[in-house]
Amino acid sequence: MAKTLPVMKGKALWAKVFTPDTKFDSDGLYSIEVVIPEEEAQEVCEYLEGLRDERLAAEVKANPKAKSLSARPVFEQDLDKDGNETGNLKFKAKLKATVRGRDNNTYKQKPIVVDAKRTPMTEETLIGNGSVVKVAYEPVTYVMASSKQVGVSLRLKGVQVIELVEYGNKNATSMFDEEDGYQTEPVTGRTQAEDIDFDDGQADGEVEGDF
Repeated sequence: MAKTLPVMKGKALWAKVFTPDTKFDSDGLYSIEVVIPEEEAQEVCEYLEGLRDERLAAEVKANPKAKSLSARPVFEQDLDKDGNETGNLKFKAKLKATVRGRDNNTYKQKPIVVDAKRTPMTEETLIGNGSVVKVAYEPVTYVMASSKQVGVSLRLKGVQVIELVEYGNKNATSMFDEEDGYQTEPVTGRTQAEDIDFDDGQADGEVEGDF
């Protein structure tokens, strides 16, 4: 049985979920930021902070010198163009396009991207800022030696687009009214999409591994 993953819902920001970004990682990195009103993000915050604090307590218990460690925030404040807080919180999920396995071989991976009916989407439809999405992720706690902080990262596993704000020409579809006639066919073939439950839920325990 597939493991139930935690899911958060909000508005997408800088979604790179079809083609990995190689600007800062030559192997490629998929990523998406999710913007959620602060009052709606409390459950997500409490869940992630709980995992982080458990890791911090375990590090201190294992090594008394670790008392100098501090907790890293699990979110960022969303700011407007003038640098003022908007009342929203930002959460970033990412996934390395190439990883090295325990057998020392390299493997390709990518997130699942589906529409509201869980039909797989293709890169022809780009997800613009402001799209309403659900993001399934795996939380991974870590210790950052350079800053002596304990935090939790979100490994991107899947994206469900509930309301699409398409990136690019926003007027492309507004030039016409709907008519009876040809409709594009959905992508066929089995994918891992059926293994991801986009209902809200929380994962159990701590997950380790590379992004």
